[in-house]
Amino acid sequence: MTSRRIFLASAFAIAAVATAPSIAPATAQGGRQKAVADDIFADHPSMDANATVQPNAGAKPVAAIFAERPIGDASMARLPGGGWILTGTSLRNPPRHGVELWTSPDARAWTRVGLAKIGGNGIAPDDVSERYLAPSVAVAGDRLYLAFSDKTGCARVAVGSAATLGGAFAASPCLVEDASDVSLFVDIDGAAYLIWGGGMIARLAADMQKLAEAPRHLKPDQALFAKTPPVGKDWPVRTRIGTRGATMIRDGDRYVLAASEVTGRLRTATEDLFVAEAPSPYGQFTKRALAVPHAGRGSLLRGEGGVLTAVYNPKCDDSFALFCEQVGLVPLERAPDGRLRQAGSVITEDSAVAARRPLITSETMRDPSVTLGDDGYYYLVGTLDGYGYHRPDGGVKLWRSRDLVKWDDVGFIWRWEGMGYDFGGNIAELWAPEIKWVAHDKTYYLAFSVMERGVGGKTWLYRSTSGKATGPYVNVTKSYLVTGIDGFPFEDDDGLYFLWGGGSIAKLNARRDGFERPVHKLVDRKGDPVGYEGNGLIKVDGVYFLTGAEWNGPLRTHGTYDMMYGTSRSLLGPYSERRMGAPHGGHGTAFRDKQGRYWYTMFGNDPTAPWRMHFGLVPIDIGDPASIGVLRIGE
Repeated sequence: MTSRRIFLASAFAIAAVATAPSIAPATAQGGRQKAVADDIFADHPSMDANATVQPNAGAKPVAAIFAERPIGDASMARLPGGGWILTGTSLRNPPRHGVELWTSPDARAWTRVGLAKIGGNGIAPDDVSERYLAPSVAVAGDRLYLAFSDKTGCARVAVGSAATLGGAFAASPCLVEDASDVSLFVDIDGAAYLIWGGGMIARLAADMQKLAEAPRHLKPDQALFAKTPPVGKDWPVRTRIGTRGATMIRDGDRYVLAASEVTGRLRTATEDLFVAEAPSPYGQFTKRALAVPHAGRGSLLRGEGGVLTAVYNPKCDDSFALFCEQVGLVPLERAPDGRLRQAGSVITEDSAVAARRPLITSETMRDPSVTLGDDGYYYLVGTLDGYGYHRPDGGVKLWRSRDLVKWDDVGFIWRWEGMGYDFGGNIAELWAPEIKWVAHDKTYYLAFSVMERGVGGKTWLYRSTSGKATGPYVNVTKSYLVTGIDGFPFEDDDGLYFLWGGGSIAKLNARRDGFERPVHKLVDRKGDPVGYEGNGLIKVDGVYFLTGAEWNGPLRTHGTYDMMYGTSRSLLGPYSERRMGAPHGGHGTAFRDKQGRYWYTMFGNDPTAPWRMHFGLVPIDIGDPASIGVLRIGE
């Protein structure tokens, strides 16, 4: 994990501000409700209603409470006297057989109980050949239960005394063959349920020596998908809660099923904890919700004050976990819609992005663009009014700052009049403005896109006639410049280029009203685009850094909208294979400040971003000719 190039954001003296408030439905000029044109965004991950992560101003990274030895698949429970019991898969260091137990009065100082003395039904105590993977612990009354798979893959339950942790445990016969990740749930009426895999369940007989019913698979209620079926990479949300480590706990009159899954968020092996709820142990379950990012295969329990809490025990394959093979605790809270998610008091991702705050919260903003002007001011524009102003309302608004901390609203610098294009009666939305100071021309350029409902997107290029960022701006042509969205002016040594779409680029002519060379497509060495939208360019010490936005993981449910990048010594490439640049960064722009530091703009477009649809800055480290790194918490 030390190889990750992610360091502490506080190394840069940019003040944090309060967490962004919930986003209200966007309205047009004068407070009039917008036309129903953003229906495709109704359940977009950038809406606060879908937030998994909503840290408050005092949120702290999850701390390891157990580091006595490396373990995985950690399982914890509360003892009748108020203490804690812990077990898990023993990793690397001996002993690695049996079920190892630790106890603590306060979940801080731990005492090793030793290997549980499990015997009976063919299991001999201290049999070193018995390698138990993912054992779990449960407490009900004065009984302590260990659920595990033996060396043949049989699910078993061993019963002992919660008062005598070092005493004997009586093992059941084989309950289920070819089982993994076994856990036990005991309801308040004493009924016990064996749970295994990613969501298999069966009630046990009263003596726990056999199943009392045929196993069944728990998954979301299929009726919930009748009107909004998942598409593309989202299909797993329909078929399961998770893929491993299923466990259950009761919360009032609701049954909470949790399971983990490696989703590929952040373009790494993020094993996240998902939950769903039902009125009975069998369903009907809600759609799954991402509850704790990076948690690994963990368990749910009642923590301090009876708060529902998740065990945090990531694997080392997860590049953005706060630690690995140690154990932490993440308190849960109810979102406004009732979903369980990690509490706002904690941070579970190890990146400076996770620890930062937005800088402008007075209104929503997407696709932010910042340029350093010739007058020493930083200038900012972005997509406003939710998912973009609808013609004829609004336009492009400008902010400026001397220090990247305090941003002043300058007002609108462009409105819809005089575009040289007839939209007819179609709904048109203003997207992704970019502002750029061009030293060769000694003026500012403003690019923006308009998405016309039912037609597609087009991009315009305007130039300031005064040489000032405030304009006035005039169209460089009589209509739009290119078909496609996300225009980006880029000044190189030999002139001004225009980048748009998913990597199309061409050199502008001297009049800036067209191209003097053919359009070229920027791709990596495999021929793939570096991000599917929101491309930008920055040149550092002769190396071109091509940035772009990409969704990683399940698109419309739990994926991340990240900034990817590739590098090349030639503007036209090919570029290196795309890599992660800034988690949650997505469509933004990289720029160098007056002190020589580099930043990336971010607005928050996914459920695990620390804010959504507000402007913020992420410090990036361009420390060598081939990489972009994002600072890490703790360095």
